[in-house]
Amino acid sequence: MTATQVAQATPTTQITPAAVPPMTRREFLYYIWMASMAILTAQAGGATLWFAYPRFKAGEFGGVFTIEVSEAPPPDSGPKAYDAGRFWLVNLGDQHANDPRQPKDFPQTMGIKALYKICVHLGCLYKWVPTNDRFECPCHGSKYLPTGARIDGPARRNLDVFLVEALDANDNVIAKTEPREGNLEGSAIGITGAVKLRISTGIRIVGAPNTRPGGGR
Repeated sequence: MTATQVAQATPTTQITPAAVPPMTRREFLYYIWMASMAILTAQAGGATLWFAYPRFKAGEFGGVFTIEVSEAPPPDSGPKAYDAGRFWLVNLGDQHANDPRQPKDFPQTMGIKALYKICVHLGCLYKWVPTNDRFECPCHGSKYLPTGARIDGPARRNLDVFLVEALDANDNVIAKTEPREGNLEGSAIGITGAVKLRISTGIRIVGAPNTRPGGGR
C-alpha cells in the first residue's frame, strides 16, 4: 500500500469547538448591576476626595486675608469685624492688655489679634457689646474680653485665634502669631514697622482651657 493509499484509508479526526451557551437574562442583569456598583463606588470615592481636599481662596473663609495696617482698629478701640473671614481684628493697647478683668493665668502682650467669631461653647456667633467692653454670646451667656479670654458663662476655654503675620514693605514676615509657653496661646503681635497684615483663616490656634469664673484652670 502506497503512502497515498494509507493517507486515504486513515480517517480524518475533526474537532468541533464546544458550543457556548447564550447568556441568560439573570446573568445579564447581574453584570449590569456589578458595573453600576463599580461606577457608583468610584463616583462616591471621587466626591469624598473632592470635598475633603481644601480649596481655600484668598478673601474667603479658610483662605488668606491681606489687610493694610492703616485699616486695623486703633489700640484699645472696639474690634473690627471681618465677616467673610469669620474673625474679629483687635488691637490690644495698654488698657486692654492690662485690664484688671484679665485672668492672671493668661497674661497678654500688646498688639494685633484675629479672634475666631465662633463661641467655643456650642458654636454660636458672639457679639461685641461696647457698653460692657467685652464680647458676649447671645445663646448661652459666655463672655470674653477683647484679649479673647473667657471670663464668664458655660464656655470652658478662651477664644480661638487665627494666624496673623505682620509684613514689611518687601513682604517679609517681621512678626507672627504662635503658641508660646506660659499660656500665652495665640498672643498678640506687635506691628511696628509693618505695612500689611496677613491673616490665615485656615490656621486656627485653639484657646487654652479656662474654667473658673475669675479665669484659670
